[in-house]
Amino acid sequence: MEFSPRVNEDNPDPRIACALLLDTSSSMSGEPINQLNRGFELFCDEIKKDELAKKRAEIAVITFGSMARVEIPFTEGRDIQPRHLAAGGSTPMGAALNLALDQLTQQKQAYKQAGLEYYRPWLFVLTDGEPTDGQVFTTAAARVRETEQARGVSVFAIGVGSAANLTRLQELSTRRAPVKLDGLSFSEFFAWLSASLSAASASNAFGSSDAGVAQAENTGEQIPLPPAGWATA
Repeated sequence: MEFSPRVNEDNPDPRIACALLLDTSSSMSGEPINQLNRGFELFCDEIKKDELAKKRAEIAVITFGSMARVEIPFTEGRDIQPRHLAAGGSTPMGAALNLALDQLTQQKQAYKQAGLEYYRPWLFVLTDGEPTDGQVFTTAAARVRETEQARGVSVFAIGVGSAANLTRLQELSTRRAPVKLDGLSFSEFFAWLSASLSAASASNAFGSSDAGVAQAENTGEQIPLPPAGWATA
């Protein structure tokens, strides 16, 4: 599904776009998808509690199970609502990555057209397996790395369960190694994500372009992320 960027121009605050790529393939059936849904519902509640994050953070959810699709287009934290996700199908992670990068590019362009500044976008990938779309994934992973190297996105790869292929996830970033979720600690992860977006929203690491964002970061304005209590050691 394709969505055109939607930006609330009545909100003059800088924005941090956060794309969540969630594996909803058949291997996520049962308790994993249930815990994922509970965790995201918690996130939707938590993000609304921070006065800055709820209007500066914009979240998109892209699922990949049989096909990659935008479940929730970029939405301000104060308006984000839970969406029940069901598991089924294969793991077209490459298609999801391409879709996410396209959406992020369009969203940044929408910010510029609206005269809004923005933070470096975040891209999260949560998966319990490995990509099933072969060369599409290989090409998309290279595209993600190139965007990261150009400082156009920050990438976070997270493996879920013993079958998660961290070696493939390592292809997504040269700056941040993939980590494993501790069991099914989705609620802990989403609580951390809300706290991280709160910290980011309170920083001054934003600009009117990718170069402007990089310059703001180079001045020493680093976003302090809380400890990741949801990850295995």
